[in-house]
Amino acid sequence: MKLNNKVAVVTGAGSGNGRGIALSYLREGAAVVVADINEDGGKETVSLAPEDSRVISIRTDVTKKDEVENMVAQTIKEFGRIDILVNNAGIVSFTPFLELSEEEWDRVHDINLKGPFLCSQVVAKEMLKQNNGGRIINMTSVEAHVVVSSSGNCQPHYNSSKGGLTMLTKALASELASYGITVNSIAPGPIETPFTEMGLKNPAIKKWILEQVPVGRVGQPRDIANAAIFLALDESDFITGTTLFVDGGWTVK
Repeated sequence: MKLNNKVAVVTGAGSGNGRGIALSYLREGAAVVVADINEDGGKETVSLAPEDSRVISIRTDVTKKDEVENMVAQTIKEFGRIDILVNNAGIVSFTPFLELSEEEWDRVHDINLKGPFLCSQVVAKEMLKQNNGGRIINMTSVEAHVVVSSSGNCQPHYNSSKGGLTMLTKALASELASYGITVNSIAPGPIETPFTEMGLKNPAIKKWILEQVPVGRVGQPRDIANAAIFLALDESDFITGTTLFVDGGWTVK
């Protein structure tokens, strides 16, 4: 098992990519904390875990520092340490720029950017106490690097939040490197999750998406989970501050 004896916190693990990462980490021997504001989703992820897994679900609003601190304290109490943090919790919305409210802008940035900041800061402090390095993995997006528009409407709030997370990844990688903590990001392309379910059910949208992906298929959560396993391994300790694109070639096309 590649992650035997490791302890991982995965935010937004109540569904989609987060669930895929959490279950893959469990299959590789890690203990996992499923941190999600959706308590029912978190419990469902736990119910899907392999038999005899070390896994707990903690309801967590990543935009609230006290809830993040509580989640981390419970993790330490249960498992004694944190080796891996995956900042996966995020939201997307499709409101056109000219109709975008200040409240919606703030909500997207709070969850997609402030959340990873808070979780990384609180977890990194625990990693420093352990004096054994650690892994922080941020979930960004191809839309941190390119503007995707199939209907004339863009997502400036989403683009900027994920672009900010990409730069946060680089900044934290630089600051935490001397402590043996690596910080990297994964940039998914089109992945079949609850986020994309509505669009993929539309034949015209799915056709347009497939035309953008050279490998000719929509990605699956396992594709993201495989990347998250790699970046969590001890063997990846010379990789930091980088973005691993898991997009079927979208950004090269």
